This record gives sequence, structure tokens and C-alpha cells, in this order.
Amino acid sequence: MKHSDKKTWKLDSDSKQDLTITAQRKEDVKGTHIINYTSNIDTISIKHEAHSREGFAIGAILAAEWLQNKKGIFTMKDVLQIK
Repeated sequence: MKHSDKKTWKLDSDSKQDLTITAQRKEDVKGTHIINYTSNIDTISIKHEAHSREGFAIGAILAAEWLQNKKGIFTMKDVLQIK
């Protein structure tokens, strides 16, 4: 939240101090993720739409294979070597 007046993000928050995250489960939607940035001047949107759950399944298998013989708590950032 660098370069923003937002302090934290919260699920379904009504506070103007929070970056609001909204999650919805809809029928047979495989996965749609939309990020909106809205200012007084304009709105910018980025959208990702999964057409099947295959990508999620492959990610889970890759994570499970990576996790072999490791101990501790990890995230996908660890699996993907993202800092």
C-alpha cells in the first residue's frame, strides 16, 4: 500500500482507511480476479479470468512437490521464489 492513504486491507470493509477486498463465489465461475484503482479522475482495471481449474491444480501439485522434505510454514512466494 505504498504511495496510498490506505493503512490496511480488509475483507468487505466500509472504512475509507482500509483497502477493501471483496470475495464472491458464483455458480460455475472458475476464477475471475479484478483489481480496480479508482481516483477522482479515472478508473484503471486489470482482470484475470481462468477458463478451467487446471492451472490451480497444477499450482497445487508443484507446491506439493516443492514441499517434499521441507519443514516449516511456507507460502506460494516461497515455492515461486518471489521475494
